[in-house]
Amino acid sequence: MSTLKRTTSRMGNLVVVLVVSTIALMAMADDTVTKGAALPPKVAGKARLAHVPLMETTAIAAQKGWLQEEFAKYNAKADLVLSSSYGGGATVAALLDRGDLHIVSLMMNMSMQYPAQGFDTTVIWGSTVVNPRRAQTIVLADSDIRSVSELKGKTLAASVLSCPYYASMEALRAQGVTVDNDLQKGDLRFVNISGAAATSAFLSGRFEGFALHPASSTTASLFIQDQIRTLTTAIPNGIYVTSGGRSMQFASRPWARENPDLVKAYLTAQDRVVRWLAADKGAHLDEAATITSRALRLPKAVALFALKDQSETAWNFGETDANVLVGHMKKFQAYQLSVKDPTFTKAHLTDKQIEALIDRRFFAGGEYFVDVREKPGTSPKGASVLPSGGPTIATWTPGPSPP
Repeated sequence: MSTLKRTTSRMGNLVVVLVVSTIALMAMADDTVTKGAALPPKVAGKARLAHVPLMETTAIAAQKGWLQEEFAKYNAKADLVLSSSYGGGATVAALLDRGDLHIVSLMMNMSMQYPAQGFDTTVIWGSTVVNPRRAQTIVLADSDIRSVSELKGKTLAASVLSCPYYASMEALRAQGVTVDNDLQKGDLRFVNISGAAATSAFLSGRFEGFALHPASSTTASLFIQDQIRTLTTAIPNGIYVTSGGRSMQFASRPWARENPDLVKAYLTAQDRVVRWLAADKGAHLDEAATITSRALRLPKAVALFALKDQSETAWNFGETDANVLVGHMKKFQAYQLSVKDPTFTKAHLTDKQIEALIDRRFFAGGEYFVDVREKPGTSPKGASVLPSGGPTIATWTPGPSPP
Protein backbone atom coordinates (compact mmCIF):
# COMPACT_ATOMS: atom_id res chain seq x y z
CA MET A 1 0.00 0.00 0.00
CA SER A 2 1.41 3.41 -0.92
CA THR A 3 2.13 6.12 1.64
CA LEU A 4 -0.77 8.16 0.24
CA LYS A 5 -3.19 5.25 0.57
CA ARG A 6 -2.05 4.51 4.13
CA THR A 7 -2.49 8.16 5.10
CA THR A 8 -5.93 8.30 3.49
CA SER A 9 -6.96 5.14 5.31
CA ARG A 10 -5.84 6.46 8.68
CA MET A 11 -7.59 9.76 8.13
CA GLY A 12 -10.76 8.01 7.05
CA ASN A 13 -10.76 5.87 10.18
CA LEU A 14 -10.59 8.95 12.35
CA VAL A 15 -13.40 10.91 10.69
CA VAL A 16 -15.72 9.81 13.51
CA VAL A 17 -13.19 11.14 16.00
CA LEU A 18 -12.02 14.45 14.57
CA VAL A 19 -13.91 17.04 12.51
CA VAL A 20 -11.88 19.55 10.53
CA SER A 21 -11.77 23.01 12.00
CA THR A 22 -9.97 26.24 11.25
CA ILE A 23 -6.41 26.81 12.46
CA ALA A 24 -5.98 30.30 13.86
CA LEU A 25 -2.82 32.35 13.75
CA MET A 26 -1.94 33.57 17.23
CA ALA A 27 0.53 36.26 18.35
CA MET A 28 2.57 35.28 21.39
CA ALA A 29 5.82 36.55 22.90
CA ASP A 30 8.17 38.22 20.43
CA ASP A 31 10.62 35.32 20.11
CA THR A 32 8.04 32.56 20.02
CA VAL A 33 7.30 31.12 16.62
CA THR A 34 3.60 30.97 15.82
CA LYS A 35 1.76 29.80 12.74
CA GLY A 36 -1.35 28.51 11.08
CA ALA A 37 -1.24 25.30 9.09
CA ALA A 38 -0.42 27.05 5.79
CA LEU A 39 2.17 29.53 7.08
CA PRO A 40 5.65 28.03 7.52
CA PRO A 41 7.48 29.74 10.40
CA LYS A 42 10.69 31.62 9.78
CA VAL A 43 13.40 29.99 11.86
CA ALA A 44 17.15 30.21 11.57
CA GLY A 45 18.43 27.29 9.51
CA LYS A 46 20.40 25.67 12.35
CA ALA A 47 17.65 25.95 14.95
CA ARG A 48 15.40 22.96 15.49
CA LEU A 49 11.65 23.45 15.63
CA ALA A 50 9.03 21.67 17.73
CA HIS A 51 5.39 21.99 16.65
CA VAL A 52 3.46 21.99 19.94
CA PRO A 53 -0.20 22.68 20.74
CA LEU A 54 -1.28 26.18 21.70
CA MET A 55 -3.31 25.72 24.88
CA GLU A 56 -3.44 27.22 28.36
CA THR A 57 -0.13 25.88 29.63
CA THR A 58 1.88 26.65 26.51
CA ALA A 59 0.32 30.10 26.16
CA ILE A 60 1.35 30.91 29.73
CA ALA A 61 4.80 29.37 29.28
CA ALA A 62 5.38 31.49 26.16
CA GLN A 63 4.15 34.71 27.77
CA LYS A 64 6.34 34.14 30.85
CA GLY A 65 9.34 33.26 28.66
CA TRP A 66 9.70 29.78 30.13
CA LEU A 67 8.98 28.00 26.85
CA GLN A 68 11.63 29.97 25.01
CA GLU A 69 14.11 29.50 27.85
CA GLU A 70 13.78 25.72 27.94
CA PHE A 71 13.95 25.24 24.17
CA ALA A 72 16.88 27.65 23.82
CA LYS A 73 18.95 25.22 25.91
CA TYR A 74 18.89 22.92 22.87
CA ASN A 75 19.13 25.57 20.13
CA ALA A 76 15.45 25.12 19.36
CA LYS A 77 12.20 27.04 19.17
CA ALA A 78 8.60 26.12 19.88
CA ASP A 79 6.06 26.59 17.10
CA LEU A 80 2.67 27.06 18.78
CA VAL A 81 -0.18 25.61 16.72
CA LEU A 82 -3.79 26.33 17.61
CA SER A 83 -5.25 23.10 16.31
CA SER A 84 -8.46 22.75 18.26
CA SER A 85 -10.73 24.06 20.95
CA TYR A 86 -12.09 22.12 23.91
CA GLY A 87 -15.53 21.50 22.51
CA GLY A 88 -14.91 21.53 18.77
CA GLY A 89 -13.36 19.21 16.24
CA ALA A 90 -9.77 19.43 15.13
CA THR A 91 -7.27 19.07 12.35
CA VAL A 92 -5.04 17.28 14.85
CA ALA A 93 -4.92 14.01 12.92
CA ALA A 94 -3.99 15.70 9.64
CA LEU A 95 -1.36 17.90 11.27
CA LEU A 96 0.18 14.97 13.14
CA ASP A 97 0.17 12.81 10.03
CA ARG A 98 2.04 15.34 7.91
CA GLY A 99 4.47 16.43 10.63
CA ASP A 100 3.01 19.87 11.33
CA LEU A 101 2.21 18.91 14.92
CA HIS A 102 4.61 16.88 17.04
CA ILE A 103 2.81 16.70 20.38
CA VAL A 104 -0.89 16.14 21.04
CA SER A 105 -2.75 16.80 24.31
CA LEU A 106 -5.97 14.78 24.69
CA MET A 107 -7.51 12.21 27.04
CA MET A 108 -6.58 8.58 27.62
CA ASN A 109 -9.09 7.14 25.16
CA MET A 110 -7.52 9.07 22.29
CA SER A 111 -3.98 8.13 23.33
CA MET A 112 -5.04 4.55 22.48
CA GLN A 113 -7.37 5.22 19.56
CA TYR A 114 -4.73 7.07 17.53
CA PRO A 115 -2.36 4.07 17.43
CA ALA A 116 -5.31 1.68 17.12
CA GLN A 117 -6.16 3.54 13.89
CA GLY A 118 -2.61 3.29 12.58
CA PHE A 119 -0.88 6.44 13.79
CA ASP A 120 2.68 5.93 15.05
CA THR A 121 2.53 7.74 18.39
CA THR A 122 4.08 7.36 21.80
CA VAL A 123 2.91 8.57 25.23
CA ILE A 124 5.24 11.11 26.86
CA TRP A 125 3.12 12.28 29.83
CA GLY A 126 0.00 11.32 31.75
CA SER A 127 -1.84 12.96 34.62
CA THR A 128 -2.85 11.52 37.94
CA VAL A 129 -6.49 10.76 38.87
CA VAL A 130 -9.06 13.43 38.04
CA ASN A 131 -11.91 15.14 39.85
CA PRO A 132 -15.37 13.57 39.27
CA ARG A 133 -16.62 17.01 38.25
CA ARG A 134 -14.38 16.95 35.17
CA ALA A 135 -17.15 15.24 33.18
CA GLN A 136 -20.84 15.81 33.85
CA THR A 137 -24.25 14.95 32.44
CA ILE A 138 -26.57 17.95 32.51
CA VAL A 139 -30.06 19.17 31.65
CA LEU A 140 -31.40 22.70 31.25
CA ALA A 141 -32.11 24.53 34.50
CA ASP A 142 -35.86 24.63 33.80
CA SER A 143 -36.08 20.96 32.77
CA ASP A 144 -38.61 18.69 34.48
CA ILE A 145 -35.97 15.93 34.55
CA ARG A 146 -34.67 15.60 38.11
CA SER A 147 -32.87 12.26 38.07
CA VAL A 148 -30.94 10.00 35.72
CA SER A 149 -33.82 7.52 35.62
CA GLU A 150 -36.11 10.24 34.26
CA LEU A 151 -33.89 10.49 31.18
CA LYS A 152 -35.25 7.17 29.93
CA GLY A 153 -36.98 7.62 26.59
CA LYS A 154 -35.20 10.94 26.04
CA THR A 155 -32.12 11.88 24.00
CA LEU A 156 -28.54 12.26 25.21
CA ALA A 157 -25.91 14.14 23.21
CA ALA A 158 -22.13 14.05 23.32
CA SER A 159 -19.17 13.70 21.03
CA VAL A 160 -19.02 9.92 20.63
CA LEU A 161 -15.31 9.54 21.33
CA SER A 162 -15.02 12.35 23.83
CA CYS A 163 -13.95 11.95 27.41
CA PRO A 164 -17.40 13.02 28.76
CA TYR A 165 -19.07 10.35 26.62
CA TYR A 166 -17.22 7.61 28.47
CA ALA A 167 -17.80 9.18 31.88
CA SER A 168 -21.50 9.59 31.19
CA MET A 169 -21.94 6.04 29.86
CA GLU A 170 -20.35 4.67 33.03
CA ALA A 171 -22.38 6.89 35.37
CA LEU A 172 -25.68 6.20 33.62
CA ARG A 173 -25.00 2.47 33.41
CA ALA A 174 -24.34 2.38 37.17
CA GLN A 175 -27.81 3.84 37.71
CA GLY A 176 -29.55 1.36 35.45
CA VAL A 177 -29.80 3.50 32.32
CA THR A 178 -28.29 2.52 28.97
CA VAL A 179 -27.73 4.49 25.78
CA ASP A 180 -28.13 3.51 22.13
CA ASN A 181 -25.00 2.65 20.21
CA ASP A 182 -24.03 0.83 17.01
CA LEU A 183 -24.22 -2.57 18.69
CA GLN A 184 -27.26 -2.40 20.92
CA LYS A 185 -30.49 -0.57 21.71
CA GLY A 186 -30.60 1.44 24.92
CA ASP A 187 -32.96 3.42 27.13
CA LEU A 188 -31.83 6.72 25.62
CA ARG A 189 -31.43 7.81 22.03
CA PHE A 190 -27.95 9.14 21.27
CA VAL A 191 -26.87 12.12 19.17
CA ASN A 192 -23.21 12.48 18.19
CA ILE A 193 -22.48 16.22 18.21
CA SER A 194 -19.75 18.50 19.55
CA GLY A 195 -18.52 22.06 19.90
CA ALA A 196 -20.56 25.23 19.60
CA ALA A 197 -23.16 23.39 17.51
CA ALA A 198 -23.85 21.07 20.45
CA THR A 199 -24.29 23.93 22.91
CA SER A 200 -26.62 25.78 20.54
CA ALA A 201 -28.71 22.67 19.91
CA PHE A 202 -28.91 21.95 23.64
CA LEU A 203 -30.13 25.46 24.45
CA SER A 204 -32.75 25.20 21.71
CA GLY A 205 -34.12 22.00 23.22
CA ARG A 206 -33.03 19.57 20.47
CA PHE A 207 -31.98 17.04 23.11
CA GLU A 208 -32.61 16.74 26.85
CA GLY A 209 -29.33 15.40 28.22
CA PHE A 210 -25.84 16.65 27.46
CA ALA A 211 -22.54 14.96 28.45
CA LEU A 212 -19.69 17.46 28.53
CA HIS A 213 -16.61 19.00 30.09
CA PRO A 214 -17.89 22.08 31.96
CA ALA A 215 -14.53 23.84 31.66
CA SER A 216 -14.46 24.23 27.90
CA SER A 217 -14.67 27.27 25.68
CA THR A 218 -18.06 26.25 24.29
CA THR A 219 -19.78 25.11 27.51
CA ALA A 220 -18.35 27.15 30.40
CA SER A 221 -20.94 29.90 29.92
CA LEU A 222 -23.73 27.39 30.64
CA PHE A 223 -22.31 26.99 34.13
CA ILE A 224 -21.25 30.58 34.68
CA GLN A 225 -24.76 31.79 33.85
CA ASP A 226 -26.53 29.00 35.80
CA GLN A 227 -28.37 27.81 32.71
CA ILE A 228 -28.14 24.12 33.62
CA ARG A 229 -28.49 21.51 36.34
CA THR A 230 -26.09 18.62 36.80
CA LEU A 231 -27.73 15.21 36.99
CA THR A 232 -24.54 13.29 37.60
CA THR A 233 -20.79 13.63 37.52
CA ALA A 234 -18.32 10.88 36.77
CA ILE A 235 -18.41 8.10 39.38
CA PRO A 236 -15.98 8.81 42.25
CA ASN A 237 -13.31 6.10 42.17
CA GLY A 238 -14.87 4.70 38.97
CA ILE A 239 -13.08 3.64 35.81
CA TYR A 240 -13.22 7.16 34.36
CA VAL A 241 -11.94 9.03 37.42
CA THR A 242 -9.11 6.62 38.18
CA SER A 243 -8.15 5.68 34.64
CA GLY A 244 -9.87 6.91 31.47
CA GLY A 245 -10.33 10.54 32.49
CA ARG A 246 -6.62 11.17 32.88
CA SER A 247 -5.14 13.80 30.60
CA MET A 248 -2.50 12.36 28.29
CA GLN A 249 0.12 13.80 25.99
CA PHE A 250 1.52 11.79 23.14
CA ALA A 251 3.92 12.56 20.35
CA SER A 252 4.87 11.41 16.90
CA ARG A 253 7.09 8.42 17.68
CA PRO A 254 9.70 9.10 14.95
CA TRP A 255 9.99 12.73 16.05
CA ALA A 256 10.23 11.87 19.76
CA ARG A 257 12.81 9.20 19.02
CA GLU A 258 15.04 11.76 17.28
CA ASN A 259 14.32 14.72 19.59
CA PRO A 260 14.06 13.49 23.19
CA ASP A 261 15.74 16.64 24.47
CA LEU A 262 12.96 18.77 22.94
CA VAL A 263 10.34 16.57 24.58
CA LYS A 264 12.13 17.20 27.86
CA ALA A 265 12.17 20.94 27.19
CA TYR A 266 8.42 20.88 26.55
CA LEU A 267 7.66 18.86 29.68
CA THR A 268 9.90 21.07 31.80
CA ALA A 269 8.20 24.27 30.61
CA GLN A 270 4.79 22.73 31.21
CA ASP A 271 5.77 21.66 34.72
CA ARG A 272 6.91 25.20 35.53
CA VAL A 273 3.49 26.49 34.53
CA VAL A 274 1.61 23.89 36.59
CA ARG A 275 3.64 24.68 39.70
CA TRP A 276 3.13 28.41 39.21
CA LEU A 277 -0.62 27.93 38.88
CA ALA A 278 -0.75 25.76 42.01
CA ALA A 279 1.42 28.08 44.11
CA ASP A 280 0.24 30.62 46.67
CA LYS A 281 -3.28 29.18 46.93
CA GLY A 282 -4.18 30.04 43.37
CA ALA A 283 -3.05 33.67 43.55
CA HIS A 284 -1.73 33.56 39.97
CA LEU A 285 -4.91 32.29 38.35
CA ASP A 286 -6.26 35.74 37.50
CA GLU A 287 -3.05 36.68 35.69
CA ALA A 288 -3.10 33.31 33.96
CA ALA A 289 -6.68 33.89 32.79
CA THR A 290 -5.70 37.25 31.32
CA ILE A 291 -2.93 35.55 29.34
CA THR A 292 -5.01 32.64 28.11
CA SER A 293 -8.07 34.71 27.25
CA ARG A 294 -5.95 36.78 24.86
CA ALA A 295 -4.02 33.85 23.41
CA LEU A 296 -7.07 31.65 22.89
CA ARG A 297 -9.46 34.53 22.15
CA LEU A 298 -11.88 33.77 24.96
CA PRO A 299 -13.83 35.99 27.35
CA LYS A 300 -11.78 36.29 30.52
CA ALA A 301 -14.63 34.85 32.63
CA VAL A 302 -14.52 31.69 30.50
CA ALA A 303 -10.74 31.49 30.67
CA LEU A 304 -10.79 31.91 34.45
CA PHE A 305 -13.50 29.25 34.87
CA ALA A 306 -11.47 26.86 32.71
CA LEU A 307 -8.45 27.31 35.00
CA LYS A 308 -9.99 27.33 38.47
CA ASP A 309 -13.14 25.23 38.40
CA GLN A 310 -12.83 21.68 39.72
CA SER A 311 -13.81 20.44 36.27
CA GLU A 312 -10.71 21.95 34.70
CA THR A 313 -8.70 20.01 32.11
CA ALA A 314 -6.09 22.70 31.55
CA TRP A 315 -3.35 21.85 34.05
CA ASN A 316 -2.48 18.80 36.08
CA PHE A 317 0.38 17.25 37.94
CA GLY A 318 1.76 14.14 36.28
CA GLU A 319 2.16 10.44 36.95
CA THR A 320 5.85 9.54 36.81
CA ASP A 321 5.57 5.75 37.07
CA ALA A 322 5.19 4.37 33.55
CA ASN A 323 3.88 1.06 34.88
CA VAL A 324 1.02 2.82 36.65
CA LEU A 325 -0.07 4.49 33.42
CA VAL A 326 0.19 1.24 31.49
CA GLY A 327 -1.96 -0.47 34.10
CA HIS A 328 -4.67 2.17 33.90
CA MET A 329 -4.68 2.16 30.10
CA LYS A 330 -5.19 -1.59 30.11
CA LYS A 331 -7.89 -1.29 32.78
CA PHE A 332 -9.79 1.38 30.85
CA GLN A 333 -9.69 -0.53 27.58
CA ALA A 334 -10.67 -3.81 29.27
CA TYR A 335 -13.69 -2.12 30.83
CA GLN A 336 -14.81 -0.65 27.51
CA LEU A 337 -14.53 -4.06 25.87
CA SER A 338 -16.47 -5.67 28.72
CA VAL A 339 -19.41 -3.28 28.20
CA LYS A 340 -19.17 -3.65 24.42
CA ASP A 341 -18.27 -0.06 23.65
CA PRO A 342 -18.51 0.05 19.84
CA THR A 343 -15.37 2.09 19.24
CA PHE A 344 -13.03 -0.07 21.31
CA THR A 345 -14.77 -3.21 20.07
CA LYS A 346 -13.93 -2.19 16.50
CA ALA A 347 -10.39 -0.92 17.16
CA HIS A 348 -8.32 -1.73 20.20
CA LEU A 349 -4.77 -2.61 21.19
CA THR A 350 -3.20 -5.72 22.66
CA ASP A 351 -1.59 -5.55 26.10
CA LYS A 352 1.83 -5.64 24.47
CA GLN A 353 0.91 -2.76 22.19
CA ILE A 354 -0.24 -0.68 25.16
CA GLU A 355 3.01 -1.43 26.97
CA ALA A 356 4.94 -0.30 23.90
CA LEU A 357 3.04 3.01 23.75
CA ILE A 358 4.84 4.50 26.75
CA ASP A 359 8.17 6.15 26.03
CA ARG A 360 9.91 5.29 29.27
CA ARG A 361 12.74 7.74 28.66
CA PHE A 362 10.43 10.47 29.99
CA PHE A 363 9.26 8.65 33.12
CA ALA A 364 10.98 7.77 36.40
CA GLY A 365 14.29 6.07 35.73
CA GLY A 366 14.48 7.35 32.16
CA GLU A 367 17.30 9.39 30.65
CA TYR A 368 15.05 12.40 29.96
CA PHE A 369 12.86 12.17 33.05
CA VAL A 370 11.12 15.31 34.32
CA ASP A 371 9.67 15.00 37.83
CA VAL A 372 6.14 16.28 37.26
CA ARG A 373 4.69 14.93 40.51
CA GLU A 374 2.93 17.14 43.02
CA LYS A 375 5.57 17.74 45.67
CA PRO A 376 5.21 18.21 49.44
CA GLY A 377 4.30 21.78 50.28
CA THR A 378 2.59 22.46 46.96
CA SER A 379 -0.88 23.89 47.34
CA PRO A 380 -3.27 21.03 46.52
CA LYS A 381 -5.97 21.47 43.94
CA GLY A 382 -9.42 21.18 45.43
CA ALA A 383 -12.32 23.10 46.92
CA SER A 384 -10.09 24.67 49.59
CA VAL A 385 -7.93 26.29 46.92
CA LEU A 386 -9.87 26.41 43.68
CA PRO A 387 -13.51 27.45 44.00
CA SER A 388 -16.07 25.07 42.53
CA GLY A 389 -18.29 26.51 39.84
CA GLY A 390 -21.67 25.45 38.51
CA PRO A 391 -24.68 24.04 40.30
CA THR A 392 -24.73 21.64 43.20
CA ILE A 393 -24.34 18.02 42.15
CA ALA A 394 -27.33 15.75 42.78
CA THR A 395 -26.56 12.90 45.16
CA TRP A 396 -27.02 9.32 44.05
CA THR A 397 -25.86 5.84 44.98
CA PRO A 398 -23.61 4.23 42.36
CA GLY A 399 -24.13 0.68 41.22
CA PRO A 400 -21.55 -2.12 41.26
CA SER A 401 -17.91 -1.16 40.84
CA PRO A 402 -16.52 -1.70 37.33
CA PRO A 403 -14.45 -4.83 36.75
